[in-house]
Amino acid sequence: MESNEKLKVPYSLEVVPKKEQQIASLQIALLWIGAGLGLAAIFSGNTLASLGLTNGLLTIIVGMLVGSVPMYFMSRIGTREGVSGMIATRASFGIRGSFFPSLCNALQLIGWTAVMILMAAEACVSLKFAGILGNRDFWIILIGLITTVNALLKHNHLKWFQIFTVGATLILSIIMTYAVLSTVNVADLMDKKPKGHLTFSLGLDYVIGMCLSWVPLVADYSRYARNINGAAHATYWGYALSSIWMYFVGLLCTIATGLWNASPIPIMGALGLGIPGLLIIFFSTVTTAFLDVFSAGVSASNLFPKFSERRLVFIAGVSGTLISLVFPIDKYQSFLLILGAVFIPIESIVLVDYFLIRKHLKLADLTKPEGSYWYRGGVNLVAFVAFVVGFALYEVSYFQAWPIGSSFISLIITAVLYYFLMRLLHRDQFSKVRSSGIYKNHAAG
Repeated sequence: MESNEKLKVPYSLEVVPKKEQQIASLQIALLWIGAGLGLAAIFSGNTLASLGLTNGLLTIIVGMLVGSVPMYFMSRIGTREGVSGMIATRASFGIRGSFFPSLCNALQLIGWTAVMILMAAEACVSLKFAGILGNRDFWIILIGLITTVNALLKHNHLKWFQIFTVGATLILSIIMTYAVLSTVNVADLMDKKPKGHLTFSLGLDYVIGMCLSWVPLVADYSRYARNINGAAHATYWGYALSSIWMYFVGLLCTIATGLWNASPIPIMGALGLGIPGLLIIFFSTVTTAFLDVFSAGVSASNLFPKFSERRLVFIAGVSGTLISLVFPIDKYQSFLLILGAVFIPIESIVLVDYFLIRKHLKLADLTKPEGSYWYRGGVNLVAFVAFVVGFALYEVSYFQAWPIGSSFISLIITAVLYYFLMRLLHRDQFSKVRSSGIYKNHAAG
């Protein structure tokens, strides 16, 4: 591998050498199980209630199994090349062009941090504690502080903290699910549908949009993984299965109560399980939001390479906490749709570029002006043309309510357009990379 000294100036990001890729697949699985066991997944399940229990559950399963596929492939890029998600975009968007997906990702992650902290604070307030413990802003500040500190932990300290918090969240989630099932009759809910006009295709867009919002983060963690296949499967199944579980809980709660933002936490409080309810809020938020805060800092480091990663992580955590004080939670569905519109074409371009055009990255060129990824002035206009078309198709298909849904049409058309435009305008990117040899430093499984 090229030495890290060559990768520093003027466009540098960390490349993890093979000897430092020591995280086991089990730890990667725990990471993404923790991401799925969050309040955001429960509230996302709420949004599907107008489909009914059977169709809602089908939408969740199909959406998760399909939407998590890009996470699987992005994990392989991270482990094989030892790079973060945003440094991988340099090959497709250009070294300077990668600033655009980096900015989008940093902003969406700060937004997710705000959403998760706010959801957690609202859930804490719903337990109706007295005094300052019943104040939403108190919980926002406390949870934001803990999340930010957690994101600043070193990897060796984080491992044991993660095992404890995800293990506790799993146990508490079982208790929570039991509490919900003990208060409802699932058979009676089979034909019950809260009011709404959600279609199956639009429901898929919500679920897939949630999955796609995680894709830019995946390589930030898989780059430290020991095994390519193991990390990819751990990412896919860890996130998909835990999310299906939590989506179902949210779907069940809303169908049973008729409230779009129904939460199992008040049910636990009514059953005398207020403390376990509080703990699940704490652990699930910490295990999920820390990913957003840490990766927001990683993404921002592509924009501000002179700032240390830890400083940018700290800024992201503070920003997310402050935004959560004013975030309008009733705009959550719109937030999910915006994520889908932006990140489906971005990730389609990145994955097609790596797996169909390059197969491997030329690591030195990721930081070299006038190298393979410089294109014209550091920007690959083909990627931006494909992105604009994909973004526009997503918006048009959504507002026109096309039966095929917005996600699939945007994903497929963006991929096809990018591939053939690259064939037409940048054929040298195919031939040069294929003839220059394989970078074997991260290729071993």
